[in-house]
Amino acid sequence: MKIATIDDLEDMKAMCLNFLNASPYKELGNEEVIFDTINSVLTSPPTEKVIILEPHCGFIVGMAVPFIFGKHTLATEVAWWVEPDQRGSGLGTNLREAFEYWAQNIAGCKLISMSALDKKLEKYYKDKGYKLYERAYMKVF
Repeated sequence: MKIATIDDLEDMKAMCLNFLNASPYKELGNEEVIFDTINSVLTSPPTEKVIILEPHCGFIVGMAVPFIFGKHTLATEVAWWVEPDQRGSGLGTNLREAFEYWAQNIAGCKLISMSALDKKLEKYYKDKGYKLYERAYMKVF
């Protein structure tokens, strides 16, 4: 597991497309925008944005943003993917732990926000010390 670099761009592109095709965002996806965004994260300062990668197996993308309600920085997970043949191996947990390490020790965040597409992760998050603060809804125009 490592922090991804520009040398990992092709691997990230392939896995992001796998993620997109398996997600409810499939109809909203745009490959060019995805690739530009990956490139932007890969070339950002490591205290602002990060991709933690297990090559050809999975990744987590996150960024550090100001917390609007206090003098803290919030690490927010943007995308978290584990290839189907790697699920159940512990890789997802390793990626989350590495993201938490990055958030606290590299980006200097005091808060971390994770998202889930379904309720399956609710118990997992609670067992790891997370608390539900809100649910997100999207409206597509």
